[in-house]
Amino acid sequence: MSMSNGKELYLFFCAAIILAGSAAGQSGGREGYDTNYIGPPMADPVLQHSKETYVLFGCSYCHGLYLAARGEATDLMHSRLVGRDDNGNIIGPLLRAGIPQTAKLSPMPQFSDLSDQQIADLVRWIHYARQQGRYKELIEVRDLGPGNAARGKAYFEQTCSSCHSAAGDFANASRAQILRPKFIDAAPSWKLDRLKDTKTAARQRHLALLENYSSEDVANLMVYVQGLK
Repeated sequence: MSMSNGKELYLFFCAAIILAGSAAGQSGGREGYDTNYIGPPMADPVLQHSKETYVLFGCSYCHGLYLAARGEATDLMHSRLVGRDDNGNIIGPLLRAGIPQTAKLSPMPQFSDLSDQQIADLVRWIHYARQQGRYKELIEVRDLGPGNAARGKAYFEQTCSSCHSAAGDFANASRAQILRPKFIDAAPSWKLDRLKDTKTAARQRHLALLENYSSEDVANLMVYVQGLK
């Protein structure tokens, strides 16, 4: 099957899903909205639109709506490549070029005709779903391991010390506070004059860290900050 035909099947399948949801009359607060396939409606209209774009172009069929991959599709939740992506600089070109089949992974068709806005929507949803999923994984791990205070200190100094004081900001920090400081859950602003302000940049930095923490990183940081009490 060619990449082009594969893409057409993706779009046909997802359009059929959305139409089926409409025919079934399952509402998620909007006529024809099927929560079984698109998930509950979100309060943030930008994220909701990004999620629907992700479903419409077939991404959720292989990679899962919340990044629980099926079959041989790439695991976007734990992909180091996705973790290195910055506003689509890696994901965007891959979507446009497609990925050929390998011995371990299924092929991904080309999406070369997507607009920049559609690419941005897909990228936004992938990162959002990854942030939610990685937090859930790391907060629910019962035993992170013994941790190493020296490595935790080195990680802190390399990654956190430009903005934080270990003794001042982290001495009594819980795992949840380290993973997801409260300020990053404030409702995001999509106004142009807010996208590059200090708080927005800090929020994006913390969310990027959340996507890439390993359980070992968290264990090391916890041992280090607990030693500061």
